[in-house]
Amino acid sequence: MPFFNEYTPIPELRGLIRVYKIYHVKWDEEKNNTPPFITCLANTEQNLYLLPRDPMAVVPAEQVHIPAPAAIITGPKSKPVGLMFGKDHLMVKVEFQPTAIFRLFGFNMKGAVNKGLEAGSIVGSEINTVQSALRRVNDYDEMAQIVSGFLYKKYSDHCKAPEPIDQVAIEMLDSVNDFSLNEWSDKACLSMRQFERNFGQRVGMAPKLFIRIRRFELAMQLKNTSQMSWSEIAVKCDYSDSSHLLKEFKRFAEFPPSKFYLNPTSGHSALATA
Repeated sequence: MPFFNEYTPIPELRGLIRVYKIYHVKWDEEKNNTPPFITCLANTEQNLYLLPRDPMAVVPAEQVHIPAPAAIITGPKSKPVGLMFGKDHLMVKVEFQPTAIFRLFGFNMKGAVNKGLEAGSIVGSEINTVQSALRRVNDYDEMAQIVSGFLYKKYSDHCKAPEPIDQVAIEMLDSVNDFSLNEWSDKACLSMRQFERNFGQRVGMAPKLFIRIRRFELAMQLKNTSQMSWSEIAVKCDYSDSSHLLKEFKRFAEFPPSKFYLNPTSGHSALATA
């Protein structure tokens, strides 16, 4: 049976980490149970993926499989990317708050948008020790503790102090907080130019694009958790009309809403990948 669980970070790390997720599943080709292909749609996430068993493959084009590193840092995405799972898929995923990688590791997130980067080049060679420890244990709770311990040490050693813009970026994830860009920059105690420059460095993309993708994520979430039509979702998510939602869907998913349920994606899937 596949295993999936979420772990809440310790209090000291909650301003940096949203959640830990562990997903473990095996596929057996002899039983015609092969590893799936899934499309990861545009999203606002910043993640650390640890794959101590079989690697994933990135599939940017049909029939092209590029092996992914065993430890990956990903930034937010403005376009989809295909992923092929390994046969023994053990994934330990750290979902960071929007500015956490910048604060923890000093990395300019513009270099991670639409990319999966080898994590050691950003978080340090200690990630290899973490990977080795994960391979030695079979208890999932212990795996979460290993990763938490690594990140707590990084936090204790050299985490940048929070600034108002860091809290603003977190608040922007909540669709209830429907403020203008000028209001967000005021909350960050920055001019608009300073806000856009600092936001890009910390989050990776312009705040306006970040808000558009957040709204796209909300539309997918509503479709998965309600009986609302796409027209109703367009109104709920403050799109100007259904054609506006269609345009944004084609921009961030590269397919229309009518095909939402046809193939597994990070927006709709029985697999615990997102």
